[in-house]
Amino acid sequence: MRHHLTVLLCLLGGPAVAADCAAWSASMQEDEGGPRMTASICAVASASTPEAQHYFLVQCAGSDTLAMRYLPFTDGGYPPGGDEEFATDLRLQLAPETYTLPARFESMDGAMAFESQVNTPFADSLMRAEQIVLSDAEGKVPAATFTLKGSRGALQAVIESCAP
Repeated sequence: MRHHLTVLLCLLGGPAVAADCAAWSASMQEDEGGPRMTASICAVASASTPEAQHYFLVQCAGSDTLAMRYLPFTDGGYPPGGDEEFATDLRLQLAPETYTLPARFESMDGAMAFESQVNTPFADSLMRAEQIVLSDAEGKVPAATFTLKGSRGALQAVIESCAP
């Protein structure tokens, strides 16, 4: 997992991302399929270890689909039970609403990957709520809270990149 996170940080710009963990950004990032507009935010996973961070990334996955990746910081034991096929329903709390989306573990970068259509109440909530809390009902995925302050501009940049 640490290797995957190191690769991700290199792709995202490493220290530049870590230095501004509380602000959403949108920029072209190199992906296995070429450069893609990516909106991202991080959150400190542990007050005693500020360099331990969770990441939340959003990219376009077609003309009307957002591909999201949650990269939780863990001290090991991830994916749960070492199951490379791990899948769960993520609970996404965007007060006052709570959404549930199916997610799957992807070993390439250690992310929980999930999708949403662009024109949905969930996508709208990502641009207007104050924060998002990601967790799963079974408690197997480390929970994280991300600010959504500034998310509208970053997510709109991703959505505009979806246009054919």
